Parts: sequence; structure tokens; C-alpha cells
Amino acid sequence: MRRTTITAAAIIALTLCSCNNFLNVQPQGYVLPSSDEEFASIMHSILRDIEGGGDEFIVGNMETVIRLESCSDNLDANVSLGKNLPSYAGEVINTMQLRYRSFWPLVKDCNIVIENLEGRDGATARAALASAYAVKGILYYNLMRDYCEPWDEGRQNSQLGLPIVERFDIDARPLRSSLAETAEYMLSLMDRALALEPRDELFLFTEWVVKAYKAKMLFWTEDWAACSVLCSDILGNSGFGLTDTEGYARMINSENEPLGEVMIRSHVNNSSELDWYFSAIRKYLSTRPAAASLVRLYGDEPEKDVRYPASLDSRRMNTKTVEAKLRLSEILLMHAECEYHLGHHQSALDDINLLRANRIYGAAELNLNELEPVRENDRIREDALGNSISPLLQLIFDERRKEFFAEGDRWYELKRNGRPEWWVISNGFKYTTRQYLYTAPIYRSDIENVPGMIQNEGYEK
Repeated sequence: MRRTTITAAAIIALTLCSCNNFLNVQPQGYVLPSSDEEFASIMHSILRDIEGGGDEFIVGNMETVIRLESCSDNLDANVSLGKNLPSYAGEVINTMQLRYRSFWPLVKDCNIVIENLEGRDGATARAALASAYAVKGILYYNLMRDYCEPWDEGRQNSQLGLPIVERFDIDARPLRSSLAETAEYMLSLMDRALALEPRDELFLFTEWVVKAYKAKMLFWTEDWAACSVLCSDILGNSGFGLTDTEGYARMINSENEPLGEVMIRSHVNNSSELDWYFSAIRKYLSTRPAAASLVRLYGDEPEKDVRYPASLDSRRMNTKTVEAKLRLSEILLMHAECEYHLGHHQSALDDINLLRANRIYGAAELNLNELEPVRENDRIREDALGNSISPLLQLIFDERRKEFFAEGDRWYELKRNGRPEWWVISNGFKYTTRQYLYTAPIYRSDIENVPGMIQNEGYEK
């Protein structure tokens, strides 16, 4: 499961051998890849991790979701029936440093494929190359969400981004670019993938999946107009449709199969070598009840909303299958928020009514002038632009929170929209999620060994 543990053990072993020249010989039979198939096998190795559920860095997996949910306010951290979940974000900071280090070997593998397959015209080469561009772009997106401050329009040229590693160079030590430069590079990778017209499903990241991730990137960088257009394209032309009320529970709690509106998900291989591990940790979320603020969103007749019985039991404990996935409903909700920020409020509400019609039995169509007033004590009090929440935006956030409970989404919603601070009580102590904790620290060794590398605010010492 842990690439970092395996890698660290290998480095230690090699260091011990090389220091004393115990085994001062080159590996026998080692040959650099040369054929299209050999380079494609590098990508297949990465993709097998996604299918087996071991990937924590691209699509994500069960462990990723559990960590993100434990940091967010979806669960009531003041009531816990077990010690397996962190109580707040500060408890996972050291692991986030190790995660940062673990992204870059995957970037390196993508660079090797890109450098050697660029310009080759064979079908295998083009499919592997498109996959490498897409995976690298998604790695940068996930790094940006975790290790950079949220996008702040007008400041993005001075906000810290990520090192841009264009090519495989073991001696290179690039410094952090600006957030704007990072976003531009990330999006360019997705455009290069799309230019190769990816259709081979063996490489997972086909055209509509790549477009969906590009839409997520545009959404995070607050390009509302471009994101709205791309979401409309996906909703209208991808061939995916919203899962209805009858199929929702089957889709959301499928053990391994990507049913209904699921565009891509982890752990589709039901004979994965990690199944024993997942069996052990999948109940972790069920040791802490859902927050009362979440449960109240389902109203006085929660059983009419298919998301409630598919996600929670009578004790408010999670029953939802915990897997990382990308679903069409996320595209619809992104489109709704983009339309809201563009001033197209009826269009945004139409999206919400469509979602509710496919989630709530007998859902009444909502009107703009009859929406619930803004709740003064909600966690999110300002939007991504720093403006006060309106009744319509509150509705969009409410539907998103219900839709993606136990899917690792809420933490990033809190980060995008004001980075609110709150506290929990654990073991008799008060722990506060501070604003700076939404942005994880860069790996300390990089700060110490790369002259000019800047650490994120809050972790300088």
C-alpha cells in the first residue's frame, strides 16, 4: 500500500551497500525501454495501481477518502467510537509531507514516457502518451489542491505554485513557480492529452474522463466561463447520464464495478492484493457519526432522499462504500456553481432541480424567490470570491455536501470557500483547524536541500 515505505526501505538498503562497496556491481540484464509496448508498460503499471485500489495520488483510493473525511466537518469528531480516525487536519500534517515526496516519482515516470514516445505515430504510442500527459496533469492538480493556497483571483501571479518538472533530469532542482504558471502548465498537459484523441479504454483516461478532470481544474482556478462550457459539453455529449433514484444505491455502493454515472473510479479489480487491507480499514468511517449539520440537510423526511439510506444508518454512521470516484453529478454541480458566478441564476437552479429530481422521490421544483434563507451559523460563510453566501449558493453547497459525503469532497469545498476555522474536543483537549492547515507543508528535505525553495506559511520552523 505504502509506496513511501517501500521506497525508503530500498534507499536505505542501497545506501548501506554502496557505502561499504559490499555489492559494487551494476544490475545484470538492465536495458532501457525502447519499444512502444515497453514504454506503455510503464503507464500500465501506474494504471494497475488505480484499478487495484493502491493509487493514492491520481484518482485516489479508500485511504485517501478516509483521510479527507476525517479532516472535514462531515463527521462529528466530538463523538468517536474508535481511535482509527484523526480528529482534525493537524494530526495528518506529517503524513502530508511524505505524500508530497511520493508524487514526484510518478511525475518522473510520466516524463520518461512523454520524452520517448513524443512524435511516434503508432496506436500504442499515442494511447500511452495521452495517458502520460493526463496522469501528469492530474498529479499536478492534486498537488496544487493540497500544497498550494486556494486560487485568489488577482493574486495568482504572486501565490506560490509548484516546481514545474518538464523533463526527466535527475540533477534538476526547480524552484516553485507561481500558482498561475502552475495552473497554465497543468491545463496544457490536459490539452496535449486531448490533442491525441484518447479512446483506448485500456489506458483509462479517455476523452471524456480527461475533459472531466480538465473541468475540475478550470473550476478550481475559477475560470467559470470556460468551465461552464466544458461541463455543458460533457453533460450533453459524453454519453453519461445522471443515475436516477432507482439506480443510485446500486451505483454508489457498488463494490468494484463503475455503474451508472461513474466516469472513473479506483479499485475495480476485485482480486486486488490489497483487498485484505481495505477490509480492515473500510469500517473506520463508521466509528464516528455524521455531523448533525449534514443530517439536517435531508429535512423532515430524509428517507425520501435516496442519498440518506444509501449513506447513513439509524445512528448516523456511514454505510456508503468508500471509494474514490469521479461522477457526472460533480460535473452538473460544477456547472451550477459556474452559472451562479456568471450571473445565470435560473440556469444554476435548473441544474439543482435536475439533480434533486434524480435523488429525491417527489421532489418539488424549487423557485428562485422561495429558497431557504441563509443560515447564519453554517461553516461556510463566504464563497470562493470572498463574497457573502446567497440562498442559491447555499443550496448548491447543500446539495454538493449531501451528494459527495464520504467521497473526500468536503475538505476541498471548505478550502475553496473561505478556509473556515473550527475546533473539536478530543482526549480532553481542544484542537483547532487553523486557516493555514488547509495547505499542507512541502517536504522538509526539499526545503533544506534545495536553495531558494520556499515552505508554505505556518510551517517555516
